[in-house]
Amino acid sequence: MYIPKDTKPVRRRLSAKQRAKQTRIGVILAMLVILLSAGWALGQQSNHAKEISTATAVKRLQHDLQLLWVWSDEQLRSGSESADWTIRWNVTGKEGAMKELVKNMFTDEKGMVLAKLEQNEGKTVSGLVPAYGGQVSISLIQAGDQKEQLMVLLETNHSSPLTKSMLLQASSAISEQLAQLSPSFTSSMKVQGFTEQKQVASRMSKLANASMVDRYEDGGTVSESFYTRMLNSAIAVKNGKSANYQVAVHKNTETNKTALTIGIPLISGEYSVSTTDSP
Repeated sequence: MYIPKDTKPVRRRLSAKQRAKQTRIGVILAMLVILLSAGWALGQQSNHAKEISTATAVKRLQHDLQLLWVWSDEQLRSGSESADWTIRWNVTGKEGAMKELVKNMFTDEKGMVLAKLEQNEGKTVSGLVPAYGGQVSISLIQAGDQKEQLMVLLETNHSSPLTKSMLLQASSAISEQLAQLSPSFTSSMKVQGFTEQKQVASRMSKLANASMVDRYEDGGTVSESFYTRMLNSAIAVKNGKSANYQVAVHKNTETNKTALTIGIPLISGEYSVSTTDSP
């Protein structure tokens, strides 16, 4: 029986043209790998930057909200738990952001749609959201260039007392919802109630180690604005100064009650407090 000898395979040498083609293919593949890696790295950096921005915005709000709760607790007749709280967020999202936000915020944990009221031709939607412990309002402030500027309000009422923990959890949950639209949202807050303390503004400025920036009187209302390093929020005011803390005392001559309103960084809305079902 004939057994052929082992033979080595003949290696065909590539031509210069073929070698050049292989080199080009290798270079292209290497460039694709580099581009994909760079794109992935940029995406990771972008996501990380968004997470940091969101965490910073939420942390800033939580920090100032906790301080406001503590400072106002001793000044209000029934403490911070029985006060009226308002937290405001301003956020810019893409076109359709309001519709998406309304859908998410007015749906409970079981997927049931909550009752809501539409006003201003659908540009304002509001309703009670038990998970947040109060009334939520979403308003479309401006639309254009495929973007929407929204204002979101959480308003609690003294008829339904809440704890500091509940308020912090609600503000954090809403902030996380808004972070899906834009991590760079801004926020402000206000607390209202009645007080029996004298020289409230002076007492609170000492608590906050604050310096006065502005003061004015209007009828039965005395308002004073301050700046303190203890707060994260701040806003530019006249004369190149900054303020982040405003205290307003409003004396109602009919009821002889004194309403106290405190805002960070400034008060937005009315200084008086409704006397219906008030303590």
